[in-house]
Amino acid sequence: MPSITMMYTFDPHTRVHTGSRPAQVLNGKPLTQSAYATATPPPASIAEGHVARWTGTAWETVEDHRQHMDSKGTKTGGTPYWLPAEGDDHTSPPRYMETPGPLPAGAVTERPARPFSELLADAKSAKHTEIQTGYDAALAASLTMPAAAPTAQDVAVGAALFAVDDAEGLVFVQFRHAARRDELLAAVDAADSVEAVRAVDVSYDV
Repeated sequence: MPSITMMYTFDPHTRVHTGSRPAQVLNGKPLTQSAYATATPPPASIAEGHVARWTGTAWETVEDHRQHMDSKGTKTGGTPYWLPAEGDDHTSPPRYMETPGPLPAGAVTERPARPFSELLADAKSAKHTEIQTGYDAALAASLTMPAAAPTAQDVAVGAALFAVDDAEGLVFVQFRHAARRDELLAAVDAADSVEAVRAVDVSYDV
């Protein structure tokens, strides 16, 4: 039985290997001339993440970072990348290759980090809120002792009673907590790194 000549097909646009088929036979001879197929077999072993591509005279293996359609017609996989030199930042959607080949020069495969100035501003804002919350809690505790969970009404009543019984003491308590709050806020504002901001210990004497 004569052997079957195989033809190895490739995509007309990307020229990536797509499969194989028996060569057509005419007058007992296989037809090995085809627009999008060759009788030359592709490499037997292709590294993961690579594909075989026909150059016109031979097969070559190239990186393949493209997304591919799953059974539901949804794009999946692929290598997301960003190009900071072209303006990509932490808000930019990832790019994907449309053709086989290496990623563009300057591409990074991790989303660019947020600017340091934004990270520092966010950290300071969060710490400011923590300091103010701590101040409110310390003042409430000082005015309502020994209540474990004072309400706004408890605080108002406590302040009124304190003002009647010891007006100077009320002013002192308010001043002490306010001074501590301002000290903490100043420390946060002077911090020049996110780590330094987080290191500010928010505590009040009650």
